[in-house]
Amino acid sequence: MKHTTLIALSLGLLAPLAAHAAQDLPSLYQAYEEAGNSTLSMEQLNQTVTFTAVALGVSSNLQGEPLIEAGDDQGNVLARLTTDDAQQAAKLSALEEGATFTASCTLQFSSGTDYLSFGDCSIK
Repeated sequence: MKHTTLIALSLGLLAPLAAHAAQDLPSLYQAYEEAGNSTLSMEQLNQTVTFTAVALGVSSNLQGEPLIEAGDDQGNVLARLTTDDAQQAAKLSALEEGATFTASCTLQFSSGTDYLSFGDCSIK
């Protein structure tokens, strides 16, 4: 009985860590499409997600902050990434098109777009 309780407690404590485990960006995008191109019903909404992607475009938003188009190795744009952190912004800006990178980002609300929106990104 004590072992069962200990195992259950251990699993309960490890569950939040699983949310930070690396995700597959194409699988996240598929879930987004299945949800009608809306993140509103996705369990990852407003959660930190870690994934590996390919930088397909490096530009800036209207505020002059870096905006990365990220996708798969087939060239499909699946997400757009931004950050408010100056050090991370420098890392995002330094990404070259075609470079593979790993990032931890917060999945933001998106609806009716052809890509997922991620903010608060940090490059690993």
